[in-house]
Amino acid sequence: MVVHKECECRKTAVGRIATRKSPYHFVDSGLPNVYLAGIKYWVCKTCGRQSAEIPALKDLMVKIARAVVGQEACLNGAEIRFLRKRLKKKSAEFGKIIGVTPEQISRWENDGNRPSESADKLIRVFFCLLSGDGTLQDKVTKHIDDWMATLPGDEHATNFQAQLLDHEWAAETVPA
Repeated sequence: MVVHKECECRKTAVGRIATRKSPYHFVDSGLPNVYLAGIKYWVCKTCGRQSAEIPALKDLMVKIARAVVGQEACLNGAEIRFLRKRLKKKSAEFGKIIGVTPEQISRWENDGNRPSESADKLIRVFFCLLSGDGTLQDKVTKHIDDWMATLPGDEHATNFQAQLLDHEWAAETVPA
C-alpha cells in the first residue's frame, strides 16, 4: 500500500478483490487500457488512491504483450511504445531496426499518425523474434503466413483484460 504525505492510506484503505465485472485498472502496465481480475487491491477511503498486490508481474507483462501483438487491430501509439519499452529499445534504435526515423517513431507513439500496414506487421514480427518469448517466436516461425493475413484488421480492440487463475495470468482483448 502506498502511503502519501497528506493521507495515511494504510489506516483508511479498504481491501477488494478485482473481478471481470469490476476489474482493477492497471495503469502501471504502460498501457491506458489494461484491466485485471483475480487480484487483491486496496482503495483509500480518504483520498481514493489505489494500490494492488500483483503476483507474477513478469508473467503478466508477457501475457499482455502477447495480447497486444496478437490483436487483429492496428497498433496504436501506446501499444507501439509498450512493445518498444518491453524490448528495452530507445526510439532511435527501434526506428533504425524498423527502417524509420526516431521522429516517425515519436509520431506513431504520440498518435500523430499510424504506421503503415507493413510497418505494423514488422513491429509485431520484430517484437516476437526479440522478446525472448518462446510462444511468440513459435508463432512467427511456424504460423507466420496465417497470422500475418489477419493483421491488422479494421477496428481497434479498446481494452486488454488479464485474469489471474491458479497463479497464472491469461490476457485477451475485450470490447470496451
